[in-house]
Amino acid sequence: MFSTNSPCTTFLVYKSFSGVFSVLFCTLVLCLGQNSAIAQSNPYPLHWAVGSIHTPQLYPLGQPTAHPMIPLDGGQLVLSFDDFSPELRTLELRVKHCTFDWYDSPDMTSSDYIDGFPTLAFETIESSFNTKANFTHYAVAFPNSLLSFSKSGNYIAEVYDPNDPERALLQMRFVVFESLVDIEMRVHPSSIIRNKRTHQEVDMAVLHSSDRYPIYDAYDALQVVLMQNGKWETAVMGMEPQFVRGEEVTFNPTGPESFAGGNSWRFADLKSLRFASMGIERIQDEGTHWHAYLELDEPRTYAFLKAQQDLDGHFVISNELQEDATGSDYVWTHFSLKAFEERLQEDIYVYGKLSNWSYPESHRMIWNPETRQYEASLLLKQGYYNYEYRVRPSIDRGKLDFYSLHEHPSNIAAIEGSHALADNPYMALVYYWDLNGYDRVIGYALATPAQ
Repeated sequence: MFSTNSPCTTFLVYKSFSGVFSVLFCTLVLCLGQNSAIAQSNPYPLHWAVGSIHTPQLYPLGQPTAHPMIPLDGGQLVLSFDDFSPELRTLELRVKHCTFDWYDSPDMTSSDYIDGFPTLAFETIESSFNTKANFTHYAVAFPNSLLSFSKSGNYIAEVYDPNDPERALLQMRFVVFESLVDIEMRVHPSSIIRNKRTHQEVDMAVLHSSDRYPIYDAYDALQVVLMQNGKWETAVMGMEPQFVRGEEVTFNPTGPESFAGGNSWRFADLKSLRFASMGIERIQDEGTHWHAYLELDEPRTYAFLKAQQDLDGHFVISNELQEDATGSDYVWTHFSLKAFEERLQEDIYVYGKLSNWSYPESHRMIWNPETRQYEASLLLKQGYYNYEYRVRPSIDRGKLDFYSLHEHPSNIAAIEGSHALADNPYMALVYYWDLNGYDRVIGYALATPAQ
């Protein structure tokens, strides 16, 4: 298959099993898919939310620090967020099936991939209790008896107001997978000498069989996406197989297809408002909100790797006194980073799940010439947070679409340093253009570096 930026042409030319291109198939999809091409010129973003939506989370049931990837049979996700709108709204959820590169799947309606109702009401709609910040907490677990999935694939979870159904309030990505193939993965330091201490590579093989799910076309119909810690920004896509031998397809991404190892995540413990936890300089009640001032962070550009347990960049909402979802207050959290001088052509961001793995303006740090440090203030819900500092060119400020992030990913080494022995989880997703006309996720695997 040939992939372009148009959802209409992502899978238009399909190489048949005999090796002959099917022009008829191409023409048919071009005709049927032209409406979707007009409607969608760019893939779905990594994340999207209006300003009133805070602390959106989407994760497998019971695993708040896991990425939203679930099996087709038996998997369930939890979607939750807080709405700061003054009025109580009856919001709903709908899901959209996507291609492997996050365009709407061509010529598919909700009935093609959903069993049950196409939309879902939220099971939990509760007002905050005994907090300075007033909000309404929404939550729902799905699939459930009202809405379930009949096909694997990439999906978008979209929250909207039925009174204005064309306007999305929240969009989040998730993946539903099947285990029709086996995936072998090995994470190791880069084979490129200059990157051997800073980068990691992942060797992998896809093992299939005729009795489970045969792969007839490993070069055009098969797509493998390799991610470090579930981050689509730096995902390796479009890899060519190194070998195709019998029932094994081998990949050996190296060089530009390797990953900066990064460092252990920094943390902020905001569970308590009664006393300052480790890493917090002070906590103050300043009337309308609580304020937490973190200790000054130092750059770790050239420091040795200090291995420590972390949440791989995630956060967990929690407090010590009340129910977590509605009793955890919002705290203005003040970050500061020591710097020798201002970076005139670069921006520094507070990054992690707390930024939804992206670089919104709210998370950009501001240079303070008096203190000679970068500073940022984020409104965070009480809990335990991982974060790190990432650098992007100033010319990329505000460019949060998938192509901009993928073509010009952030620099982690500039502030945090990068180490080949960092403990990063890696995920592999294997897609196959199914004869029923969609990108089927036939395999998923998770691996960490060998210690």
